[in-house]
Amino acid sequence: MLSRTSFRLEKPILYNNVNAQSLYGALIDPANIAKVGGFRRIPAGSFLAAKNRLLPRARIISPYTSGSATVIVSNPYPFKVGDVLKVIGTPTSTPIQESQAVNNATAADFGTVTAIDTANNKQVTTVTPAAVAVGNVFSLTIEGATISYTATTTTAADVAKGLKNNFDAAKSPTGALFDLRAEVNGDSLVFTHEYLGEIAEIVGNVVQGAAATTGTLAVTVTQSVGALTITPASGNTNQVIGNKIGTITDLVLGVITHDHLLTDDDGIDTPRALAAYDSAMVNTKALPYLDGHIVNALPRLAFTPRYGV
Repeated sequence: MLSRTSFRLEKPILYNNVNAQSLYGALIDPANIAKVGGFRRIPAGSFLAAKNRLLPRARIISPYTSGSATVIVSNPYPFKVGDVLKVIGTPTSTPIQESQAVNNATAADFGTVTAIDTANNKQVTTVTPAAVAVGNVFSLTIEGATISYTATTTTAADVAKGLKNNFDAAKSPTGALFDLRAEVNGDSLVFTHEYLGEIAEIVGNVVQGAAATTGTLAVTVTQSVGALTITPASGNTNQVIGNKIGTITDLVLGVITHDHLLTDDDGIDTPRALAAYDSAMVNTKALPYLDGHIVNALPRLAFTPRYGV
């Protein structure tokens, strides 16, 4: 029987580095890279920033409540204690708006990192419909792929079953849904990632449809593969799935084109000199968070929205 062991932090995102221009070489301190599955690993497609570290950026992948000390994010690994976080963008903000938020320092304060959890878990996400009305259209967008179900009863469990059936029908060996398993648990649909340390962003939506009222579809990461503990900034607000956070003080230098292990087989961390490039073809759907600041800072990168490689 074939088996797969994976410590990927994101899916591979570089198609090639033909004619890539070497921009910068940096000696990376392993202390700045979180240990996942026993190894400190920099995945291909990471962005190198000034101060010889990865660019601290992430999307929020579970709803954040104002003032909470924990935020579950897509990419906790580049952060370190002391990072001052800002809300750089939303799911609908344009690259220009995100770039201005960084360059003009207008991003809203979010908090200061006090601890980083990079537990080697399988991500579990729980989706729960409520206040269902016949005719409501319940949708889930999972890593860019969308499935939906139109309610034929007012029972939440029926919606969960309908979404599961449509999810299973939409799965394919080469699609965005393949690495997830879905199970109905009472009124909820529970997604479990098949592999340790890997992340899927799931966003729910409900359209009223033919009904007189509109139900809800709550999506919460109930077991994360990474989270940040923060001291919330004064006045920080609720944040939805897909909102973008990070520091705004690090200059983007280039993109790393190959995986790098900073931990040897004996568990010993070893600094390595890494080369970053300012010319490569990048798959935007697989990045943990690509903002307008990166696009403007690295104009020679060719960005494409396709999923997978």
